[in-house]
Amino acid sequence: MTEEAVPLTWGVVATVSREAFTTQRGDTQRPGTRYFVPGAKVWVLPIMWGDGGDQRYVVGTRRRTGGRSLIRLVMNTRYLANYRVKPVFSPSLHAAMSQPQSVDQGDALPLYASREEAQQAADSRKWVRTRLVHLALAEWPEPMHNAEETCEFCDGRDAAHAGAPLEPNPHPPPGGGPDGSMDWWGTPYGMWRCGWLTEKRIETPDSLDDLALRHIATARRKLRRQARLLAADVAGRTIAELQPQGIGHARLRFVPENYQPRLLDGVVHAWLDGDERVTRTQFG
Repeated sequence: MTEEAVPLTWGVVATVSREAFTTQRGDTQRPGTRYFVPGAKVWVLPIMWGDGGDQRYVVGTRRRTGGRSLIRLVMNTRYLANYRVKPVFSPSLHAAMSQPQSVDQGDALPLYASREEAQQAADSRKWVRTRLVHLALAEWPEPMHNAEETCEFCDGRDAAHAGAPLEPNPHPPPGGGPDGSMDWWGTPYGMWRCGWLTEKRIETPDSLDDLALRHIATARRKLRRQARLLAADVAGRTIAELQPQGIGHARLRFVPENYQPRLLDGVVHAWLDGDERVTRTQFG
């Protein structure tokens, strides 16, 4: 009988989104980032600066190295999805994660002190990326999460769109706390229900009795109308023609030809041909 291996540390893993489409070699825009292919797994280090985690150190396998080269760099976290907690057993990975920022700064970078701390960080990120966005809780509008992000609100919306009934909800009802409170709506059960109800009444939000749901449905209807106009505007145009407009990743996302993302509120997904011209779009 062997003893269970003890991890060197606990870390937070995320996936490079298939919606990542960035400038790379020769000023050419391509799927992924300069150093990571879409779908790559990276280890996300704890927040170090006061930007709420928009820029984070990550460690992953550099593209075009056949999985043989680990690299650590600062990355924009808008290109990452599905934070989850994993143990670190590899000494080389642990060394790459904790090495000093530079030769002049000898202290190793801080890692998560425990599994619980790593889980808290992953849960916090999910709240920011899905709850703040869909429940309209942020002081300033937050950009929509990536399409592959696990999101109970989007699951409920998709179920309503497909004609599925409100009940049974695939998530267990939350225990404790009054029904309809913000904590209640923020549970997987509440998020799924909110997505379903606001999708069914998106064209008639005033028919919703709950004022918070009415507000969310009204905001979603506005986002959908804006996305419809943007989709019509970008159709048939090239990246070079669109760049001067400064349309950000929050509203327009170029995706690979073989990838079919789910619909996202207020987001236009666009597919390109060999001349970097938009050939088709979808919007949510």
